[in-house]
Amino acid sequence: MTDAAAAKPRRLRLFLALFGVALVVFAALLYLNRRMLAREALTGWLRSKGVASEAEVYAFGPSTFTARLRIGDPGRPDFTAARAEVRYRVRGFGFEVVSVTLREPVLRASLRGGRLSVGSLDPIVEEFRSRPPRPDAARPRILVDGGVLWLATDYGPLRLRADARVEDNKLMWLQAGAEPATLAGRGVTLRTGRAALAVTTRGARTSVRLDAPLSVAGPEGLALDGGLLRITADGPYPDLQNRRGDGGVTLNASLAADALAAGDRRLEDVEAQAAFVGQATGWIPDLTLAGRAVADVRAASGEIGGTQGRRILAAAVSDDLRWTRRGGDRLAATLRLTGSLGQVQAADLTLERLAASFSGPLSADKAGARLTLSGDVVGRGRYAGLGAPAAEDSPETAAIKRAAAGFRIAAPGVGLSLAPTPGPGAGVSLRLPRPVRLLPDRGGEVVLSSTGADDWRLVSAGGGLPEADVAVTDLRLANGGASAGVSAKARLSFGPIQHGALDAAGRLRIGGGVVGFTASRCAALSAERLELGENDVERLAGRLCPGGGPLFRMADGGWRLSGRAEDVRANAPFLQARVEQAAGPVAFGQAAGRLQARAAIEGARVEDAAPETRFNPLVMTGRAELARDVWTADLAFRTLAGQPVATAVLRHDAVRGQGGVDIDTGALVFAEGGLQPEQLSPLTAALGSPATGQARFTGRFSWTAEGATSGGELAIPRLDFESPAGAVTGLSGTIALASLAPLDAVPGQTLTVERLDAIAPLTNVTATFGLKDEVVRISGGEAEVGGGKVRIEALEVPFDRTAPTRGTLLFEGVQLHDVVEASPFGDKVELDARVSGRVPFEANGNQVRITGGDLRAIQPGRLSIDRSTFTGGLGSAVTESAGVAAPGAGAPADESSTSDMITEFAYEAMENLSFDRLEAGLNSQADGRLGVLFHIRGRHDPPKRQQLRLGIFELVQRDFMNKALPLPSGTEVNLTLDTTLNLDDLLADYAEYLRLRSSGPVQP
Repeated sequence: MTDAAAAKPRRLRLFLALFGVALVVFAALLYLNRRMLAREALTGWLRSKGVASEAEVYAFGPSTFTARLRIGDPGRPDFTAARAEVRYRVRGFGFEVVSVTLREPVLRASLRGGRLSVGSLDPIVEEFRSRPPRPDAARPRILVDGGVLWLATDYGPLRLRADARVEDNKLMWLQAGAEPATLAGRGVTLRTGRAALAVTTRGARTSVRLDAPLSVAGPEGLALDGGLLRITADGPYPDLQNRRGDGGVTLNASLAADALAAGDRRLEDVEAQAAFVGQATGWIPDLTLAGRAVADVRAASGEIGGTQGRRILAAAVSDDLRWTRRGGDRLAATLRLTGSLGQVQAADLTLERLAASFSGPLSADKAGARLTLSGDVVGRGRYAGLGAPAAEDSPETAAIKRAAAGFRIAAPGVGLSLAPTPGPGAGVSLRLPRPVRLLPDRGGEVVLSSTGADDWRLVSAGGGLPEADVAVTDLRLANGGASAGVSAKARLSFGPIQHGALDAAGRLRIGGGVVGFTASRCAALSAERLELGENDVERLAGRLCPGGGPLFRMADGGWRLSGRAEDVRANAPFLQARVEQAAGPVAFGQAAGRLQARAAIEGARVEDAAPETRFNPLVMTGRAELARDVWTADLAFRTLAGQPVATAVLRHDAVRGQGGVDIDTGALVFAEGGLQPEQLSPLTAALGSPATGQARFTGRFSWTAEGATSGGELAIPRLDFESPAGAVTGLSGTIALASLAPLDAVPGQTLTVERLDAIAPLTNVTATFGLKDEVVRISGGEAEVGGGKVRIEALEVPFDRTAPTRGTLLFEGVQLHDVVEASPFGDKVELDARVSGRVPFEANGNQVRITGGDLRAIQPGRLSIDRSTFTGGLGSAVTESAGVAAPGAGAPADESSTSDMITEFAYEAMENLSFDRLEAGLNSQADGRLGVLFHIRGRHDPPKRQQLRLGIFELVQRDFMNKALPLPSGTEVNLTLDTTLNLDDLLADYAEYLRLRSSGPVQP
């Protein structure tokens, strides 16, 4: 072997020795810097993914790796782990992770808009999600010890602490707790206590338990106070494939809360439970659940609006519930629903032992829910708002009170359906294939029945109940409320309303605690009587028409009836008056337990209803109001021609049943061409037009529950007018009225008249009078006439024009010359006589009847009566002479001739008679003629002296008996003359004379 050949092996051995030394040194260096190399390998890999990181390696050996990790922004890292322990083993030319233990890891994540983000780790998570795992990939055990998750959401932050164990890619155990938090969004605030979540996997099944204290506050009164939510579930492990055959699932949820409220709905001491037992297939995107579901709700008490409920139970059962997410969420089930209420209290209405049972199909999808149910409702009820029957109640009112005290409710075959909106049959609809009956314990029946798809009829009858027939059309249930067209007719007696009747039509709306009725036409209202103690209003009727809003509205425990009243009419017997054609806006209702009312009377006709009319129709306007149980009204009255005549102020205490109205006309000014007394009252018919002057009336009606009183005063400073007897000048005085209905004036009152231009002028006329039973009773009075006086002994003037006026006049030294001269027969009679006497009379219209009248002259006088007064149709006479003796009279002739001659002498004596004594008895005859029986003693005293001359042959042959003979002057007359006058014609002529005298001049 040459030296060259020997050198080659030596160099190879040296190279290998040096390489070995270098390898040993390199291996030593790698071992000595293994933690730095591991750290750089980990952080370098994260940097290659664009993720900033930092690692501090505590140990790195053949099978373990221990380090502290930080990933993300150093100031706010997305993930940290105080200690990460990784156990691995060499497998071939690679490593296989056996286990990972994270101690005190902290992960920051966010869930916004339904998207979960872990910050800078999102790219790595996305890469792992997009890379399918190898079938032979290792499934390391993962342990989390003291982990913390900070989760930011759209509604607020959450902080969770958790311990967990994952084996073979399955979550085997999890214990998590959430710190108290407040989440708010979309008007809802959720506050949670310390919630606990436990997950345990045994074999192929996983159990879950969640306990979460919570409270909720939301819009429209949504609130949950003192709640505890508990959910437990058991089912196959959700391994994305659900390859295991066991798909059985059980799910239980319960909620207990001190109170649950939504708007005006509130439940106290609530317990709600739900359970599901069935099969689950697929994973969340395509999950399907099928099985049996049960749910029930219990509450000790509840409230909806002002309605109180106790012992509330509701349950729902479905044996074929199926929920699938494949192709979109869809739900289908057949439901059996039951519910009961131990008691329901709505103000004075109480329902007890109310039970309902329904069944039917339910389906829901993205278009909405559809539900069709049918079932029965039964229960009992009572209404205490009417009180117990009272002795003064009408039979109908007593029957209503007895029916309200206790009744049964039976609603068989009730149908409920729900359809999504929009669409045919949208919303909630109610069906009553069979009538619903309310059966009072004391008899009678109220029946609600269906007459069409959305049409109903409510009828009440029997047991003394009022007759009512209500038609309901176009019933709509939606958005928690209802509306329907209503047409109602009813007859009833209720409260003060006796035998009332109602006929109304419109639309009724119920929702949000409000009940409103908008009328489509005027509602007709009537009542035979409105009972107000002794002050009843009778035959009340009218219309209440829409006034721009609901005719009736009930909300917040009160109600209001408002509109426009038209053609209202009523009788007030205690006022002896009636109202016609009243109209104006009205509002009547109840708030805070008190009745309130307002009415504006734009016009009403007020008419007298007394047997004898006291006043002519008037127009009334004004306002009336009821507040704090007191009625007040300010009213004004005018004539039909529009002239103001009076005001009235009314006040009535509805609680005490007492009140009154004050009436004041103010100063009424009467003038020719203006206001006249005859426009105010027919009682002023004697005050003929034109009347001038002033008058004022003040009066008051007062009433209590026992009866009514009234009074007033009529003051007449001065009044001039035309009366049936002639012009009256200066009427004055004050009339105190003790009663206005009927009219009653205190006796002993006085009126005076300065002058009465009658047949003969009367001056200084006075009259003392009273008024009772619609009759004016004049107990005294006098007038100066003819130098003497005419006194009234008694005089009764009734208001009834068909009733006679009776009285007695006393004449004291009255000179009759002017009276006769002014009379219609003044051209036929002359009388110079001062007389005294007493004349009782009775007058009815233009007819005057005198009975037992007696006049006598108190001094000598003269009488001249034209013969035609007795023979020309005014009268007839039969004369008996007791001493008309003509000087030189011969022997008597036959009886007939002698009678004729004496009659002629009597007529002649009456034509020119001077008397020393005159007496006249006055008595009316059956035919209406006035019989006058004269007793006259005097002498024949013609203007030209007369003598009687007879020849001897005339005396012998008695020819003088067949010719007219003059009555000699100075012939003594002792005459009894019984004659009659047609007094009715005389008075009619005199009335016509006064009428013509008071009429205006005739126009050419």
